[in-house]
Amino acid sequence: GEGVPRPLLTGTERSNGVLDFAGAGAVHIVGGISGLVGAIMVGPRQNRFNPITGQPNDMDHANSTLLCLGAFILWFGWYGFNCGSTLHVSGNGANIAGKAAVTTTLAAGSACIASTIIARLSTSYFDIALTINGILGGLVAITASCAFVEPWMACFIGVVAAAVFNGAHQLLLRLGIDDPLDASAVHGACGIWGLMAAGMFCSDANVQYAGYPNTNTACKSGEQFGVQLIGIFALLIWVVFASGLCFLVLRRTIGIRVAGSVETVGLDMVHEDMFKHVDDEQHEDLDVNVQH
Repeated sequence: GEGVPRPLLTGTERSNGVLDFAGAGAVHIVGGISGLVGAIMVGPRQNRFNPITGQPNDMDHANSTLLCLGAFILWFGWYGFNCGSTLHVSGNGANIAGKAAVTTTLAAGSACIASTIIARLSTSYFDIALTINGILGGLVAITASCAFVEPWMACFIGVVAAAVFNGAHQLLLRLGIDDPLDASAVHGACGIWGLMAAGMFCSDANVQYAGYPNTNTACKSGEQFGVQLIGIFALLIWVVFASGLCFLVLRRTIGIRVAGSVETVGLDMVHEDMFKHVDDEQHEDLDVNVQH
């Protein structure tokens, strides 16, 4: 088809615009950075950090079996996410979807191995949660470029994504930010790396093979990497402003944090009608008001 004018850097219709095949920026950076803003504004959970030293306290993980099941479901669904972004199977669409499936698998598998090793070295034990989130980080990172990078590049992108996730995870703890699911590290940090990697490892031939309409040498000249950086900064500015405004309005109106007693007993007890398992005396002592 005919190219659509996107006057970035060169100022001509030959620019690609931001390369984000399946939404590493539009989906994951937006969600991850919004989650980071929310985590900062809500504040850490009770007893998450030592009040004297500021060091993070160990928190029990959820059911490890369910963690693994959730990771499997997400990984499986990612093939629909990445491969399905071809939007068709006619013509060359099936081949592009097949390539996306290969790179998605390699990035996730590489991230799994790398995150397991990094977590073992940094914590002195094998942490299933860090391994699983490393897998998700690899999936996020390859989302932008799954259709136009070579398979070996997908492996490298996955390994770096594991390092990015683990680094972001540790940085949040050092800053005293409690992100219970590491959503900002997985989706935000790895999404940023994914958009950068798309500009670093793309080739003009592969971009054309993936169905992008404009013919140019943006990848070879390095222009594409500059375009990716512009896209990242634009997303960050917009997301921080929009999500910050939303959370601020919510905090000033209906509140965004439950009472301490509710947090202690558990949200399920209050919001999921679990009181039938609590005796009358405990029920009366429970404060279910939401703090503003």
